[in-house]
Amino acid sequence: MKRKILVSMITAAFLAVSITACGSSSTDSQSQTGAASQSGGTVVSTNSASGQTADSSAAVTPSVPTQAAASQSGSTSEITEDQAKQIAFDHAQVKEEDLTNLKVKKDFDDGVSIYEVDFQAANKQYEYDIKAADGQILTTDFEIDDDYVDPNTQTAVSEADAKAAALARVEGASDSDIRIQLQRDDGQLVYEGTIIYNNTEYDFEINAETGDFLSWEQDSVYD
Repeated sequence: MKRKILVSMITAAFLAVSITACGSSSTDSQSQTGAASQSGGTVVSTNSASGQTADSSAAVTPSVPTQAAASQSGSTSEITEDQAKQIAFDHAQVKEEDLTNLKVKKDFDDGVSIYEVDFQAANKQYEYDIKAADGQILTTDFEIDDDYVDPNTQTAVSEADAKAAALARVEGASDSDIRIQLQRDDGQLVYEGTIIYNNTEYDFEINAETGDFLSWEQDSVYD
């Protein structure tokens, strides 16, 4: 009888130890799962055979918005020489056929590409600086020409003869390359003109009574 009671006590003790161990294991597992949930939902399991750990969740890369590497650039095209002239004509409210001493030159001002447009309408001289990138008028100026002479004034040397004499000095230049105007200089009548040909600008003065050249200068249009 005592032997049976002793065996029963040993069996009960063994069952109690097993139950306690199982409860501890369950508690540890729940604790690990809870910790994993608090740290972002990743469950870490341990391989009891190898002692290695493995991440049971798939890797997730957060979506991070990125800024474009380069901003979209505008058009790099520039207005043409004819467009620059028309912008100046429209602003001055004049027509090209009524102008004299028209000069158009492309240049740079403080690193900005511009068109310099100069012309005379009757007794007014106009000067424009126009931005080549978009046609913006950067500067404009005009002044009254006190030496203006009506082009219908009779002279010993005609305008046609003065043109021919100037063009004869520039081989290859034609009537479309020259601008000329009758002016009064120190009391005498002179033809003041410009020839732009082959990237070179020629400025001259011709005595309207004798046909003599009073001045002749040439320079690159890029200077």
